[in-house]
This record gives sequence, structure tokens and C-alpha cells, in this order.
Amino acid sequence: MISDHWIKNGELLLTRYIGMVCGQELIDGALHKSGDIRFDSVRYILSDWTQSTIVTISPEEIKALVSCLRPISKICPNAKMASIVNPDPTGNALVAWYTFLADDLSWDVDIFTSVEEAENWCPVYRDFLRSCSDI
Repeated sequence: MISDHWIKNGELLLTRYIGMVCGQELIDGALHKSGDIRFDSVRYILSDWTQSTIVTISPEEIKALVSCLRPISKICPNAKMASIVNPDPTGNALVAWYTFLADDLSWDVDIFTSVEEAENWCPVYRDFLRSCSDI
């Protein structure tokens, strides 16, 4: 399952991947989001993979995903993008392959293995998590 959260008037797009996630689901999600007007104001794009249990995506699907993201990166060329991954070899390998292919996007792309690293990277995410814990 994939859930998107536009935070602080679209300054942060947080996408959470939960349970089983397949490549076509990633591609469909990127295509669905690609026309969203909130990309005009996005500064951070954060993918949270910490709740994913099974990820089935082929190298061809990663290439297709990057192709879907190219037009989005032109809308918000100064945005920063990162992923929080579980520290296991399979997840890191897929994200590393994605990072390699995404090299021609205008975004800086980072990989984190902890929520704390992502909080340091993005103050909007840190503030969002703190506001959730206050509820």
C-alpha cells in the first residue's frame, strides 16, 4: 500500500510504503501524482520504506519509474529527495539502483537508514512527526 501526505501546504511530500509494494504500484502512483499542482511549492520529497515488508520491483520497473519522475523534477527542480530504507541488502540495492538511474534528475537524492537522519535532513518532517506525537 502507498499513502501520500502533502505537509505544510505542499512543502513536503511524504510517501509511505506499507506492507507489500510492487513496481507497477510505484509507477501508477508516480503517474497519478505527476499532475498535482502542489509540486509547484514542494521543497522536499521523502519516501518512507520503513513499514514495507515485501518489495517486488524489477530493474525495468525502476527505469520506468525514473522516466515518470523526469517531468515532475522539471516542475520543482530545486526540491530535495530522499528515501528512508530498512537496513537490509535487498532494499538498499533497489534504492541504490534507483539513485544511479535518477542521476540525471535535477534533484539531490539521499538515502537514510533511520528516521532520525531524515528528521535532520528535513525540518518540516521533524516538525510533522513531533506534531503527530502531541496528538
